[in-house]
Formats: sequence, structure tokens, C-alpha cells
Amino acid sequence: MAAQRALLRPRDRKAREIELLERMFREKPVVMVLDLTRTSADVLQRFRTSFRGRATVRVAKKTLAAIAAERAGRKALAELLKGLRTPVGFIVTDVNPFRLKLEIDRGRILTPPKAGEKADIDVVVPPMNTGIPPGPILSEFGKMKIPTRIEGGTIWIAKETVVAKKGDEISPALASLLAKLDIPAVLRGLTVAAAVDGEVVIRPEDLMLDLEAFKRDLASGYAAARTLAIELGIPEPEVMADILVLAHRRAIALAAESGYVAPGTVEHVLRVAEARARALAQVIGA
Repeated sequence: MAAQRALLRPRDRKAREIELLERMFREKPVVMVLDLTRTSADVLQRFRTSFRGRATVRVAKKTLAAIAAERAGRKALAELLKGLRTPVGFIVTDVNPFRLKLEIDRGRILTPPKAGEKADIDVVVPPMNTGIPPGPILSEFGKMKIPTRIEGGTIWIAKETVVAKKGDEISPALASLLAKLDIPAVLRGLTVAAAVDGEVVIRPEDLMLDLEAFKRDLASGYAAARTLAIELGIPEPEVMADILVLAHRRAIALAAESGYVAPGTVEHVLRVAEARARALAQVIGA
């Protein structure tokens, strides 16, 4: 198929690409638009593999994709693409866009950083045999205050060293050294520009879900609903035992206050009577 496309004239290749994108946009309601400015081919391939059978990951020119979106009747998608100024890719699927965004975020991996990037973790160089022969690189270790020793003709890192804290900008020298040691510091994944579900455009900030906050809210709402159901005496299976316990407690309290004597209330009636007698004795000074 790739060989056939290569043999087509540029105009025919563009027409074929538009037809393919149009079909994709018609068949699936959710289009996740990706900003590929800082996305590498290996990251894209990893997500292609991860989403296989559930979504299609594709890179295309914005102009061709916008034409395809218009032909597919996806006006919101077409307008979105016309307003973007970055290279784009697409995840086309029928998976809920919020779930898809969670999967994208969870799919990020740590990789060695590039100069100027900020560390996503505390960057630690562990004791190890670097496999690098001694030479000018020793001065790089010295600049980073990484203790070393020479053993067996290679450089060994003698002690675990923190070379950058989370949020620190990675210098060119440190980026070069971490690349040689294959030590990760930056999370890489896909950058979402927006999601289009049907004709609804969802911005990336609106796709962010705080699952822990949702869990807390659900737990709080459940507890409040349970308390209300118990107080109102709503006979639902989840609260029946609590309703009966509360009703029994209130019945005992009412019997004790009113002096109603029955096999289950005698002790409570006597306790209330004794308490009242003691209080009365204190008032009259007996």
C-alpha cells in the first residue's frame, strides 16, 4: 500500500488522504486532536500499538484534514483545525474522550531529557558501571559533583547523587550526560490540543479529571444520602438495618421518658427515674 501511494502523483496522494480521513471522521464520533510539536515517532508508535483495535492513530496535514472534516459534515472539527498553528495528529475512536485522555496521561513514560526541559522527577544517578572509558568525560562528572572511580578500564559512579530536583531546568551538559547514562527525567506522551465529540469541542483543560476528588465527592454524597434515608425512614435494603436500630433507640428513649414499663424498657425507665430523683434531691437539699 505504501509503495502504491509513493507511485501516485502528489495531487492523487492528497485526494487519497482526504478520502481516508473523511471516512474515518464519518465512522467514529470522537476525534482527539494532537499537538505533535514535541512528539517523537516512537511515542506515536507506542500509542498506535496500545490503542490497536479500539482507535486509529494518524498523522495528517491540517489543510487536508480540515477539507476531510468539512466533507464529513464535521464543522466543529474543521473550524478547530483551521485555527491551529501546530503540526497535528488524530486519534479517531468511539471511546469516551475523557477515558481516552486518562489513558493517554497514564501512557506517558520517563525518558532522558533534552536541554532546556524541566525535570518531572528528582533525577538520581545511582552507583553504577557506566561502561565509559576514562577521558574528557571525567570533567563532566566533576562539574555535576558526581563522585567517580576508575575500575577495570571504565568509569564507575561511586555514590548515588541527586543531579536535579523536580522542576529544575536541565542544562545542556546534564542533558548530554543523562543521555549517555540512559537516565530518565522527563515524562513523554501525547499532547492533546482538543477533543471533538460529534460537534462538541472539548478543550484539554476540560478533559482533565481529578479521580480522587470524584471519589471523595461520591463517598460524601453517598454518606449524606444514607443519613437522609435513615432519618426519613425510607425502606431501602441498604439502610433497613440502620433504620430499625434508630427506631429501636428512639422507642426506648420515648418509653424511658414517658415511664412506659415493658420487658425491654424496665432498666431504662428505672435509670431515668433514678436520675430525676437525684436531681430533685439536690434541689430540695435532701
